[in-house]
Parts: sequence; C-alpha cells; structure tokens
Amino acid sequence: MRMLLGCVSLLLVLAIVGLLAKTQLKQVGGEHATAVVSPEAASAAGIDPALAATPTQDLPRQVQDDLVRAMQTPPARDDDSR
Repeated sequence: MRMLLGCVSLLLVLAIVGLLAKTQLKQVGGEHATAVVSPEAASAAGIDPALAATPTQDLPRQVQDDLVRAMQTPPARDDDSR
C-alpha cells in the first residue's frame, strides 16, 4: 500500500512539473523565438555587445564557419618540438 501511494504521488509530482514546464515554455515563445539582447544590457552583463546582437538562429552557422576556417589553417609548429 505504501509503495502504491509512493508511485502515485511521484506520478502526480511529475505531471505537475510537466505542466509548469509546458506553460513556461509557451510563455517564452517556444522553439521559434530568437533572442536579441540590447547592446546596453549586454555591456552591463559583461558580454560582448556584437555577440549579443546576433540572433540565436545564426549561431550554429557561425560556429560551423569558424570550425571550417580553423580546420583549413595549419597549426603553428616549431621545429624544436620533436
């Protein structure tokens, strides 16, 4: 009986947390929201304003471009490292 009550209460708590998470995500805008931070707020938070003004949808493309650029440039090696 105690185990059954524990399982039911656990399911109830999970349902409540799920509903709260669903409503919070709905208020934020879900997955289609783009976050753009004002330059004043970014500098006050200690973040580079140029990076903060970039929409979040452009970030994966920029990261991929940076990785391709880093892979194309050969690493600087010294001859004394052998």
